[in-house]
Amino acid sequence: MVVRILSSAASFNGVNYNTDKIEKDRGELMKVANFGPLQGLDRLRPEDYRNYLKMLAVQNTRVKKPQFHAAISAKGKTYDKAALTEIATRWLVSMGYGEQPYLIICHKDTGNNHVHVVSVRVDRNGKKINSGFENIRAINNLNKVLGLDEKHNAKQDLDKALSYQFSTKAQFMMILESQGYILKEADEKLDIIKFGIKQEEIAFALIHEKIKNYTPDIKRGDQLKAIIIKYAQVYDTSLQPKTIPLPGGFDKKLSAYTSEFSAFLKEKMGVDLVFHAKDGKPPYGYTIIDHAEKRVFKGGEVISLKELLAIPLNRQAIDEKENTFVKESQGPLETSTETKAYYAALLKAALYNYPDLIQGLHHQGLALLDKAGGLILADYGAQAFIPVNELLDEADEQYLKETFSQFTAFEPEQERHPLYVPDVSIASDIDDEAIHSRNRRRKAHPRTNSR
Repeated sequence: MVVRILSSAASFNGVNYNTDKIEKDRGELMKVANFGPLQGLDRLRPEDYRNYLKMLAVQNTRVKKPQFHAAISAKGKTYDKAALTEIATRWLVSMGYGEQPYLIICHKDTGNNHVHVVSVRVDRNGKKINSGFENIRAINNLNKVLGLDEKHNAKQDLDKALSYQFSTKAQFMMILESQGYILKEADEKLDIIKFGIKQEEIAFALIHEKIKNYTPDIKRGDQLKAIIIKYAQVYDTSLQPKTIPLPGGFDKKLSAYTSEFSAFLKEKMGVDLVFHAKDGKPPYGYTIIDHAEKRVFKGGEVISLKELLAIPLNRQAIDEKENTFVKESQGPLETSTETKAYYAALLKAALYNYPDLIQGLHHQGLALLDKAGGLILADYGAQAFIPVNELLDEADEQYLKETFSQFTAFEPEQERHPLYVPDVSIASDIDDEAIHSRNRRRKAHPRTNSR
């Protein structure tokens, strides 16, 4: 994979360049970020993007060529447009453009898939974005993005999946698929793929051996049923196809389904409902991935899909809904020595291995709560709440307190969304130098019960 910083310019002709690509069906707008209120408009013209970039540029007249324009190219079709977009997003952060307004456009007019990015070299405070040794940093930062130990992360995710209780190979595969992996069966083993690259593999024999040790948990199943019945009266269970946003304010429907209720369970309780459907027909069943307790259930073993979808909304229950989440199952995880060691490692990683503490907590799916008795580490998905002084030694705890005190407002994150980017071979084909299309924020609609 190669990255090239393309020509700077006094005007933002990179926008027009990519606009032409899109109009000729040779390019596709993949991402628009940090354009503020502009992104709330129904229709946007190329000059709207240019004017916004110029508005920032004029704050520092010493920057004579404020356009930042670059391209990232993979060899052949080894990466699709979505993968390249995520790589470009992380690369922009590493180059200092993560908070800048930027556009990412995928080009499809050469033999190598590639994306262009267009941004501005002046930030909102009028300060010039660092351009020292830019070409060298561009390559080094791309290498860092591509070298995030994706194989090591895949190994960790595989080990974690094997720690779950599951009764079928399909259930095991769903655990990994919920983490964004693509799975392929070959030669009595399962290849674990992300972004088109094989990251890990596991023999079927090991999966079957794990299945032999499966033990049902009737008590947990009853708990889940009670949770489902209670909160299905508060959150709408009506199923809708999952969608992804497209340029022009449109949405593309996926084959997967979701609902307000299933989103709540996943976000607040670490319980993932995976609905099964085919040929565009409504779901015929579902599986429950209980991340909090590391178990997989056939949905019908807990409560049938028909019964679940038939639970009516209860207005009184909605009105009485608590503002804070109270776990309805078995309470917080027991803070065993093993549990503490696990969270201590995550907390230290957040503290020392990221550009800032908040980003580290975000990536680990954790939060810090400032209570009268001291800082509490919270994992909302697993409902683990552990005093920091039980995880860190005195020196590390003091450093954490000093670092955390710098942040006056922090909202706890709800989910971990790790990004794994595989290595790829060098590609020398970047055709050019970058955008347009309508962009519209999805309009909010009042929640209705369509059952």
